[in-house]
Amino acid sequence: MDAPQALPDGDAGQPPRQPTLQATLDGLDQLGIAALVYRVEGDENWVAGANALACQQLALDARPPLADPWQWLDDQHQPLAADDHPARRRADSAPQGWRRCHLRDRHGSLRALWLRCRRIEADAGRQVLVALDEITPLDPHPADLPAPTPRLPASLHQWIGSLPISACVIDAKGYLRLVNPTLCTLVGYAASELLGRPYGELLAPASRERGERHHQAVLADGGGQHRVEVVRRDGSLCSVQVADSLVNDADGQPLRLACLVDLTAQREQTRQLEARNRRLEYLATRDEMTGLHNRRYGQQLLEQAIRRSRRYGEPLAVAMLDLDHFKTVNDEHGHAVGDEVLREFSDLVGTMLRQSDTLIRWGGEEFLLLLPGVDRFSAHATLGRVLARLVQQPLSACELQLSFSAGIAEPRQTSSHRLLEQVDTALYQAKQAGRGCITMAEETPQLPALREDTARPGNSASPTGPAPPEGPALPL
Repeated sequence: MDAPQALPDGDAGQPPRQPTLQATLDGLDQLGIAALVYRVEGDENWVAGANALACQQLALDARPPLADPWQWLDDQHQPLAADDHPARRRADSAPQGWRRCHLRDRHGSLRALWLRCRRIEADAGRQVLVALDEITPLDPHPADLPAPTPRLPASLHQWIGSLPISACVIDAKGYLRLVNPTLCTLVGYAASELLGRPYGELLAPASRERGERHHQAVLADGGGQHRVEVVRRDGSLCSVQVADSLVNDADGQPLRLACLVDLTAQREQTRQLEARNRRLEYLATRDEMTGLHNRRYGQQLLEQAIRRSRRYGEPLAVAMLDLDHFKTVNDEHGHAVGDEVLREFSDLVGTMLRQSDTLIRWGGEEFLLLLPGVDRFSAHATLGRVLARLVQQPLSACELQLSFSAGIAEPRQTSSHRLLEQVDTALYQAKQAGRGCITMAEETPQLPALREDTARPGNSASPTGPAPPEGPALPL
């Protein structure tokens, strides 16, 4: 069929006056061309006017204005996308050429026609003049055509729009008839791009067959829930939980009301919460600068190690390491270099320990070391290797040569508090021996010696301190 004659657009020059909208409709009536006037309001298209020929040939049984009572189809009998609706296809005011379409009313009557659209100026907002020609009735009930657009109650529009979760209304054939803003945000499409589109096109290919089976089950049983994956506009997948129920349109026909809960967002929130909890746990048990266990948690680990040693009769060596002359590092090179020294020292010691050993940052430049399964003599040999390695490996970008002093003890039958006093005494003796030394605590408990940085008045301890009774100090 040839396209109909061109719709008059007026002279190119300045017309003496602009014809009124009604005069335009009457003029098209005289030319034998049916005409509609559409008004666009948000996501809805309203028939704001029609000439007599349009009312007759389209069996328009209500006077405008009224919500669009038709379903618009392309030349292949497929529903037009929302943006291809005659009222929305072009945003500018230039006239369009004639094109072939089909139109189906809510009673199922189908008509083939040619249409041409043109935007017109109006006080009521955006309006579009749609000229229709060669309107031809077709078989009103072809089996392969989608169902006509249902008439939805106004209350359903309001209720869907007010929901805080994604929701849509799907007809029996699976076409989206109503969507709310939350769903549009979820999938990344405007409402005008979704209306009239098959719901199955929003589903991931792996979910479409299951989604179709669920759709038929909802229509048969009246409700249900299932989980599917939705494809967003950017191509990303979103897992959703769909809860369905049946509602009726204005003609009493069943429609599927689907509410979608974004499980991807829930999983992300759960992941973030777990990450925050792990971070809090890390901060509660770890030294943030070195990554070692902190003193508070280290105290718990010490208690556990002592109990395990006594329960299974296994040896346990506990050592306290203190970097020598660390205050000088901070004073001469700054605290940033001092922090770098502590981190590199922690890493170096860690590479020379067993997996079962535990290094704890006790405070400042002090580190507590738990060595399960070994006695103090084996621990002395281990620390000797670490000390020999340290004095050969410069630390930080300043390449500082450092050493440490260490005291070692075994828990025996003493408490953790008494054990730490013994370790502290041995460390003090190592410092007094000239630093860069490792000293083992005496077998017989003694009163703890005073640390050089906590000396009290009246202390009669010699500057050199008592010599260790066994396990001579290892000089630097």
